[in-house]
Amino acid sequence: MDTLNITGYQVRPDYMAAEEQGFFTAERLEVNFERAWHAPTHNKGMAEGRWDLTLSSADTMIARTTRDGADYVIFLNGERGLDVQLVGAPGIESVYDIRGKTMAGDPGDSNYDLHRRKIMRDHGIMEDEYGVEVVGATPERFEALMAGKVVAAMLTPAHSGKAVAQGGCKILANAADYIPEYPVLSGWTRRQWAQDHRELLVRFIRAYVRGSDWVLDPVNREAAIEMIQRRDGFTRERAEANLARVIPHAAIDPPGLARVAALRAEMGLYDPPYDPVERFYDASYWCEATGLPAPEPYGVPDMQALMSPKVAR
Repeated sequence: MDTLNITGYQVRPDYMAAEEQGFFTAERLEVNFERAWHAPTHNKGMAEGRWDLTLSSADTMIARTTRDGADYVIFLNGERGLDVQLVGAPGIESVYDIRGKTMAGDPGDSNYDLHRRKIMRDHGIMEDEYGVEVVGATPERFEALMAGKVVAAMLTPAHSGKAVAQGGCKILANAADYIPEYPVLSGWTRRQWAQDHRELLVRFIRAYVRGSDWVLDPVNREAAIEMIQRRDGFTRERAEANLARVIPHAAIDPPGLARVAALRAEMGLYDPPYDPVERFYDASYWCEATGLPAPEPYGVPDMQALMSPKVAR
């Protein structure tokens, strides 16, 4: 058995299936997953080689590649479609009530922080009109909101539901209304590590894709829903929503990556000249693992055409 040390903010259905159905074991892999809780720690650990690879956002990968000069590469895309809400504390009735106050956030330029910026800007509220306290990932943001340390936070449904039911909070906005068809989970790593461990990475992708295909097979639907409910504590409705976001075959999604780049450009966090989307992924690992053809090259995104229109208020 070969050991892989990986990280990510949450174990997703395709990974769960690869683990529980023995697909990792079939590829002679022992996969150790460490939950990320703080984006700077995650990013520093990836750069230093603390983990072999991460299952997290393409946005973080593109941010660190274009802003820090890191040489990362995406080798699969696992999920598409945001499922995160902006939740206000009791007394915060609309997004406009956040102006002049402090909300929980990610560290500045990636992931849910980017979605928070988009929502706030679409309401005409810029970053200098409210404060942001970086407290960690969703569970930590939830705790800060419940403790009254912040007036709002971006939360995933498991926590936004608790905030509403237990804390008298209010959902102020759904990120998917502002940023449609957004890739939310990608597999990525240091390009040199991928090159040096090609056979190992291909085996991981093959097992992961089998997990993706297993949860999407109608024959396994009830078992997949039970697995998600059991491991995440979700309602059936939430488990079904999770399944709906899984990308078949964990296929690389160049149009989705172009939308990530366009959002970063819209928020002023990605400067021209823009790169072809192909800079950010290498499909050869996925193709070798699956025997399927590579996606059509996308080229340089038309940022103006891709920028999400403001949602009518």
